[in-house]
Amino acid sequence: MQPNYQPMANQPSQNEMASMGAQFNNKPPMNPAFLPPQTSAFTRPSQPAQAPMTNPALIRPPTDLSQQMTGLSLNQPPSRASPNFNQQPPMQRLPMNQLSNGYPQPPTGFTRPPPPAQQHTTAYSQPPAQNIVSQPPPNFNRPPSVSSQHQQSPAALSSQPPTMNAPPQMGYGQPSPSPLTFSSQPPTMNAPPPMGYSQPSPSPGTFTSQPATMNAPPAMGFNQPYSQPPQNGQTKAPMGMNNYPSQPPLPGQFNPPNGAYQLQPGYSQGAPGQYPRPMVPNQPPQPMYEQQQSQQKMDMDQIPNPIEVMEANESKFGGRNFETNEAGKMPPLTTTNFICKDMGNCNPRFIRSSIYSVPANSDLLKQSKLPLVLSLSPFAELNEEENDPPVSDMGQIGPVRCKRCKAYMCPFMQFLDGGKKFQCPFCEDITQVPQEYFNHLDHMGKRVDTYERAEFCCGSYEFTATKDYCRNQTLPQTPAFVFMIDVSINSIRSGLLHMLCPYIKEVILPNLPRDLLNPAAGGVQSDVKVGFVTYDKELHFYNLKSSLAAPQMMIVSDVEEVFVPISDGFLVGYNESRSVIENLLDSLPSMFQENKETEILLGPVVEAGIEALKSTNLAGKLFLFHTNLPNCLGPGQLKMRDDKKLLGTDKEKTLLSPQNDYYAQLGKKCVENGCSVDLFLMPNQYCDLATLSDLTRKTSGQIYKYDFFMADTHGQRLCDDLKYAIEKTVAFDAVMKVRTSTGIRPVDYLGNFSMYGNDIELAGVNKQTSLAVELKHDDKLNENGKIYIQAALLYTSLSGQRRIRVHNLSLTVCNQYSQVYSSCELDSIINYMAKLACRSITISTPNSIRDNLINQVAYILATYRKHCTNSPAKGQFILPETLKLLPVFSNSLLKSDAISGSQTVTTDERAYLMYRLMSMDVKSTYYYFYPRVLPVHNLESNEESLNPIRCIYERLKEDGIYLLENGLVMYLWIGPNVQPNLIQNLFGVSAVQQLNVEKAKILEIDTQISVNLRSLINKINQERKSNLKLTVVRKGDTLEYFFKNMLVEDKGISQNSLSYVEYLYHLHREIKNILN
Repeated sequence: MQPNYQPMANQPSQNEMASMGAQFNNKPPMNPAFLPPQTSAFTRPSQPAQAPMTNPALIRPPTDLSQQMTGLSLNQPPSRASPNFNQQPPMQRLPMNQLSNGYPQPPTGFTRPPPPAQQHTTAYSQPPAQNIVSQPPPNFNRPPSVSSQHQQSPAALSSQPPTMNAPPQMGYGQPSPSPLTFSSQPPTMNAPPPMGYSQPSPSPGTFTSQPATMNAPPAMGFNQPYSQPPQNGQTKAPMGMNNYPSQPPLPGQFNPPNGAYQLQPGYSQGAPGQYPRPMVPNQPPQPMYEQQQSQQKMDMDQIPNPIEVMEANESKFGGRNFETNEAGKMPPLTTTNFICKDMGNCNPRFIRSSIYSVPANSDLLKQSKLPLVLSLSPFAELNEEENDPPVSDMGQIGPVRCKRCKAYMCPFMQFLDGGKKFQCPFCEDITQVPQEYFNHLDHMGKRVDTYERAEFCCGSYEFTATKDYCRNQTLPQTPAFVFMIDVSINSIRSGLLHMLCPYIKEVILPNLPRDLLNPAAGGVQSDVKVGFVTYDKELHFYNLKSSLAAPQMMIVSDVEEVFVPISDGFLVGYNESRSVIENLLDSLPSMFQENKETEILLGPVVEAGIEALKSTNLAGKLFLFHTNLPNCLGPGQLKMRDDKKLLGTDKEKTLLSPQNDYYAQLGKKCVENGCSVDLFLMPNQYCDLATLSDLTRKTSGQIYKYDFFMADTHGQRLCDDLKYAIEKTVAFDAVMKVRTSTGIRPVDYLGNFSMYGNDIELAGVNKQTSLAVELKHDDKLNENGKIYIQAALLYTSLSGQRRIRVHNLSLTVCNQYSQVYSSCELDSIINYMAKLACRSITISTPNSIRDNLINQVAYILATYRKHCTNSPAKGQFILPETLKLLPVFSNSLLKSDAISGSQTVTTDERAYLMYRLMSMDVKSTYYYFYPRVLPVHNLESNEESLNPIRCIYERLKEDGIYLLENGLVMYLWIGPNVQPNLIQNLFGVSAVQQLNVEKAKILEIDTQISVNLRSLINKINQERKSNLKLTVVRKGDTLEYFFKNMLVEDKGISQNSLSYVEYLYHLHREIKNILN
């Protein structure tokens, strides 16, 4: 029964509250990153004068789990997958003399009554309100949350809800007539605990459960050990999450799931879909913007978070060897600095599976909605202590393969008949061993040269290919790089040409990449050929033949049928024609200094590059430096069609889809000729990146974007990105084939590439090239067998050698849900979900994508709860140990600008983020959806390592400086109370208020923090293979609005975005609806 509230004199009226609500519903400001930089690349947007902009991350619904989750009845009707958490019940203010954090504080020293011996539950429960005498919680050695002046007498506690000294736990039990009890009896498990997650050691005042067989990993990832089973009349308090586990559980052991708090006496059960409210009589409704003052904030350390998981995994595997000698062995996290020892299965940096113990039949996967996916990065960056895959030269016979499925020789092949035959593990067919390849077997049935050939003992290796694997039965030549530079008026005004030419001359050309795996290509200098083209509405080709004293320019104005006017001298070796090339680069800036041409081409420019490579029978890459929308009459002309109002609506797919298929067809033509394209865009207006990206997508190239480019502010970023783009390019004209053993097959491919039948065509491959392959069942698998996977990549190296890189992986087979869930690899699942959602944007609606993703996550967790837990309380929210971070990453995925977008993101920026997301590897998506936040103010003390903090705004100290990066952008947040000497040593000003954030740069001076911070930024750029744009932000600045949007555990910019806690509430309701 709700009390009758009387309005207070100082309480806003309904009209005033409506006016205030209208202020908060003002559209967010435009992202300054996309505005012209008259003063900076960022410009402060105008704000309404009547109300300051409020950070969405600070407006939260009630965060006390015991109140909110118990109010979510199991008998509620099914709720939508996309809730509106802005509609909340009015909150009441409690008298300030009775509370500190929202509830009265009990006196210390109270203990819980002993639990009945027959009680077997980990959920906290309460008796009916009419019979309860509430008890305070056990003391968890945590500091009290209120001062002694707020404490109540024992008599007052009989009618007031207790305040917990320890953070609430993520379990949601139902009321029971028994006193508050808990038990240490765990569920049973049949599968060993997953690797990489640790278990705490017993501490004083805790119980330790006996080893048990497992049916489920711990609930919600909260490991609560117990030193011994509880005895009658005794109670022990569970250890809080502040004591995070540091040691892995022993085989057969596990940690029991935690319980949940119940609805406390003195609280009203909210309406369906609403949260329970404290029943405080004679208090008027509280305005939305004041709710946060009286809410009890949940201790976020109770929720699983990536920081603690990363630290635990790093402490277990960091710097240690990971041996790949077992099938289905779970690898360390992608963020862990481990050293892989290849012993038959490939390095997990090359291939990761979403499930390492595959179900024997498809029903388990269909019911759980877990994806069976491979994340492939064929040329992934390796640890410094790891070796590149060895190269085997088979001579004229070429690689030995299965005669039926064409699988390459690998460690999984079984030799028969004394070594004369071998059986293929993929198709189970038997093939005769070539006479030149024959060798005897030992007493174990293995060849005596097993450890002399890489294909018998390594998971990753390479073969040199014969003419049969080459185009037109001809061995390839050294590939070429073609630099194609826009010389229109925009290029001249921005300083692009004046900055780019000297950098190519002095840095790029003398350091062209070399093939380190080919001994025959030894030498200091690279053999890669180079060529140059400039263009506006015409094409300018340059003859760089070494016999010429100066370069010769030839102009092609007929863009309908482009041809290359130079037959000999367009593509040359740098060492042979060095003087002519340097002469050209010195003269280009002055040659086009007075160019006033505003119309520019793009399509014919690419066609010219294709023809140049085709005429010389070379593979290669085009580096395109382009400034604006191709507006010149001719092939590839695009029209202005930007309509930002469509973003976020059902019609946004028309804006994010290509105008036409010209650039897609042009990309296919590039692939047919082994030509890849990297596009460097410097637009100052809409350039229809959704259409232009088809060109690079088909050719497996990359896009680099610099809005409102100016050489003095963006030049260094462009130069560094060009250097990284050339350094990480390792392969050309590549074709990949994924083979699997019988019973399972690849059905879908996600990434930036072209498909030819079942073959993946990659015109260019670099160290960050990544794609996802979805697998499905063809037939029931043998429970005692294994799954074998082979990914073979045929490519042309930098030295012009045709080679085949082979990666092999074996997985186990199981028939229980618990084994499937204990072998899940979350990073690969999130990478696949992100790419699938990104691809769906152009064919589906935002609400459909959002609902499908939430439903999939809810089904994954509901299936685990139904099949892998041992009769938990109905209200509990239980997460698998391997997937306990699934909610935080899936919520971040839903809020990301690439998937949801917002009015602060331009159409081109949205298309750019979609493209980058489709090309990300597993590690990149991890940091994109959970950015690193580093407290760099600690660098003053010359600390070698920085521990990242969680992406929560409240964790930022006002006297600190924090560096945030997600692989695409970088922010430096400065608190208002930072020590003046730090500001002086970094920026040369004496106070934070004197800092001009729009022009602020870290001074290159010899101070401790300046040297360490610049070194840290350079290290991050090296890891990301890109120069990330650094934006300096002060607390309270307009730019902080966008910095807060990167703190993914808080509420985002988008109207429908949820904070991490809100998303957990919503997931829990969805799970209960599914189970009902």
